[in-house]
Amino acid sequence: MKRIIVLFCLIAPLTIQAQTKVTMDSLIKEVQILRQELNEADSINKLLLDGIYRNIAKPRYKMYQTENMYNLLKLDTRIGRVWMVQYGMKDVKAQVASINYWGRVSESEGWDGRFELYPTKNVYNFIMLDTGTGDTYQVQWDTDPSYRFVVPIE
Repeated sequence: MKRIIVLFCLIAPLTIQAQTKVTMDSLIKEVQILRQELNEADSINKLLLDGIYRNIAKPRYKMYQTENMYNLLKLDTRIGRVWMVQYGMKDVKAQVASINYWGRVSESEGWDGRFELYPTKNVYNFIMLDTGTGDTYQVQWDTDPSYRFVVPIE
């Protein structure tokens, strides 16, 4: 009887270890499958969120203050076109002047909110960001038309 108990005590751990090994292997496989499914779901969720973000109502046009008290910049957030808007007071004439449009994005390629302007420490310069591609542009405005331009920053 003692021999049977001793034999059982020797065999039992081996059986439990074998069952544990099978269980651990199956758990590892399950975790790997779940991780892959989550990665795929993450990609799908990102695409869905990007689509939803683009469909949220954003203004087509935005106004940005400059350091000059008479001038603002108007941005077409869909295609990246910029105008200098000057309001009139006393000797200052009210006007809207285009800042040499570079025309890289067509109406069909753009969406409202695609472009944003960021002021710099230089009064006459802004940085324009294409939020769709990450491209950046220097936007320079001036009351003198020969000093107005939009150029890519590469």
